Amino acid sequence: MRRHELVDELCARGEEGVVEPAYGGDCVTNAAESALALLNPAFERTLPDEAFRGVETDVETVVFVLLDGFGYDEWTRFESRRTLARRFAESGAVRPLTSIYPSETAAAFTSITTGTNPVEHGLLGWFQYLEPIDRDVVTLPFTTLDGTPIDEVDPSLDGTALFDADPLSARAAETDVSFETVLPASIADSPYSRAIFDGARRTGYEERETFATQLRDRVEAASGPTFVFGYEPSIDAVAHEEGLTSRSARQTMADVLTGLQADLVDALSPSIAADTLLVVSADHGLVDTPPAENIDVTEWSHWDTLQGRFRRDAAGGPRRPTGSPRNAHFHVEPEELDAAHAELEDAVEGRVYTRTEAVDSGLFGEGEPTERFERRCGDLVAIHRERGLCWRADDRSNRGMHGGLTRAEMLVPFAAARVDALQN
Repeated sequence: MRRHELVDELCARGEEGVVEPAYGGDCVTNAAESALALLNPAFERTLPDEAFRGVETDVETVVFVLLDGFGYDEWTRFESRRTLARRFAESGAVRPLTSIYPSETAAAFTSITTGTNPVEHGLLGWFQYLEPIDRDVVTLPFTTLDGTPIDEVDPSLDGTALFDADPLSARAAETDVSFETVLPASIADSPYSRAIFDGARRTGYEERETFATQLRDRVEAASGPTFVFGYEPSIDAVAHEEGLTSRSARQTMADVLTGLQADLVDALSPSIAADTLLVVSADHGLVDTPPAENIDVTEWSHWDTLQGRFRRDAAGGPRRPTGSPRNAHFHVEPEELDAAHAELEDAVEGRVYTRTEAVDSGLFGEGEPTERFERRCGDLVAIHRERGLCWRADDRSNRGMHGGLTRAEMLVPFAAARVDALQN
């Protein structure tokens, strides 16, 4: 199937303007594990065979690079220029995948690094209610809303409190595959990173410009089957602040590709390059969200009425929404569900699911919902067509967001090639 045909097929999974996750096939959940399967049969190659069509995969080292926020349509823009994206298009295999729902880092990164879907691992957004401390938390930074580290509130809690799945790195530790990670130094030793990369060696880098060099160092030091997982978040960070289509976001994309090409691909010796596979993918894309058009839900005329229908926290107050502005979870008392559902459907231009509808439709993935998922998923889940539903003032200023079901958020690249095929 030609790439444009696959894009059309993936985009046909929902109504116009909506792309639903392709769980079980062309989905980011399957990306890292399928790459690991090239090194050891203990891992399942769940991506279609076409994902590696024409690529020499008999290698000792696989480098998996996750570029946060680099959507498929943005990637293809760079294929017409003299960039690493063009080299992949000419000498490797490039394929669109869908993100998961929600198309945001906390959930998608966890799916990629565990090979499980949100309905299984239960990490459903940037903001989550953490039952042991009866507080809303910011998940990946592992803090309460006021910035207090969670392990200061309850020293018994660590990063494993966030998700319910076995990391790929822990599974690799039971095989002959060495699992290396290259992460921003600011998060390399975070509670989440320690948990999600259990069993792996974690290396931090201080500046974006040294990311590819650190990857190269790990490749050159490899001995035996080695999987190197690299994560670079700067595209996402700039696009949130300036917008996806801003000059600064596009320049950041170009700079990241240039660094990978110059400091990893072209810098490896021919012999090492011939024994190394490079995969580049992303967790999600972004959609532009003009701040003036984002929605402050607390200004709805019926907000007080709606809050009166919410579940209560330990202090007796209404539970805040969780998730994120493009993935808004409302926690509603059972007897108030129908009324709250009707009020949200009137207010939201997009989709509003009950939890049962979301699970039955496969929105969060295939499989039986885990207990952690059931505790965290909202009783109602609202997805605006293309704007943010904000309950925190700071979020309205974001010019780029993700978490929803637009093509820009949901389609990401999966590019694979043996490194010697990418060299000049």
